[in-house]
Amino acid sequence: MSGNLSASKYIKNNKRTCGVLLFALSLTFMAMYIVNYLLMTTQESFVCVMLELPKKVSYVSLTSDTLLKAAGEETKDTSKQREILMEELKQREGIKDVIFTQIIDSTYEGIIGQIGYECPLFEKEYIQTFLDHMDAELVEGKMPENEGDVLVDSTVMKNQKYKIGDTFRKEAYGDTFKICGVIKSDCMACVGVPNGFTNSGWYMVIMHDESESLFASAAKDLGITLSDRDEVIDAKTYQDFYDREVKDTINGAVNAIIIVVMIFLAVSVIVAYVSFLRNRLTEYCLYASIGYSKKDIYEMIMREMMIIFISGIAIGVVISIIIMGISDACVIAPKGLMSRWFYPMHIAKIFAALCCIAGALQIPILVSIHNIKTMDMMEER
Repeated sequence: MSGNLSASKYIKNNKRTCGVLLFALSLTFMAMYIVNYLLMTTQESFVCVMLELPKKVSYVSLTSDTLLKAAGEETKDTSKQREILMEELKQREGIKDVIFTQIIDSTYEGIIGQIGYECPLFEKEYIQTFLDHMDAELVEGKMPENEGDVLVDSTVMKNQKYKIGDTFRKEAYGDTFKICGVIKSDCMACVGVPNGFTNSGWYMVIMHDESESLFASAAKDLGITLSDRDEVIDAKTYQDFYDREVKDTINGAVNAIIIVVMIFLAVSVIVAYVSFLRNRLTEYCLYASIGYSKKDIYEMIMREMMIIFISGIAIGVVISIIIMGISDACVIAPKGLMSRWFYPMHIAKIFAALCCIAGALQIPILVSIHNIKTMDMMEER
């Protein structure tokens, strides 16, 4: 018999049955995409601190042995050698200033996980120098005037639910530091004034451009041999940490969750589709009886599947956009986090997963096609 069997009539006339399949497929897409979106929000948010901030400032604490070896002469004055090293660093083209001072740690929380990063403590006359270098500006409050005054980035203020006048990192430093103002920068920089000797260590704070963001290169040029005991916090330190602890961990979690979600929802879709096919076996036999070939019936089933899959994905996309919009407005933005809605590679992974489900459905489809009999054959039995 010529002509194609309609792939849309059954769908139109059996909205409830097909709706179950549409719901399962849209839920599959939405679940896999939203999980990725939420986890990747942490990665997107941490990029600023872990990859952008180290392009402008590094922190170096060298042991006495390293400093004395670099002196090239017998001396026990490590302070003098450090000053010499700092002056040599200042002569490098990409370095704006080097100051030996105390630091404390600021914190920033993602949807999952938290990172701590360095907040230098300068005498108040150096604060503006640091702000200028970081392209930061005071947007609220006042510049530090007293010991322990701290300027905090506006994103960190939102993330940690701080207000001007609050104690900064009370859980770590007690009542030592107070927030006196809010600054806005592209890399969440924070800075303050020392208050006695409450700190997280003393470091050479190196303000530089991106060309000098790897201290090992400068150390090699200056004849300094670094050891495992030297502490260097620069672009490489943060890049390694970001790749290992953030990017690899989150990507691994996303892939594992996709596999689990795909397995559970694939089982649900396949069970629903098998029932869907069984209920229509008599219909398929009727088509065969009036002259349609098994190939015609198979093509009709595949067209129906394509319509249901494409419609389910489209509904899943719409639901995902709505959920991301609500999440951004109610959770992401209020916490001072960054998000991205479009992940092409993840969409490709989801389509690959759905193709696997469609491939698995070929087994029950082919079994149903094999079981098709014409009416006269059914009567003979």
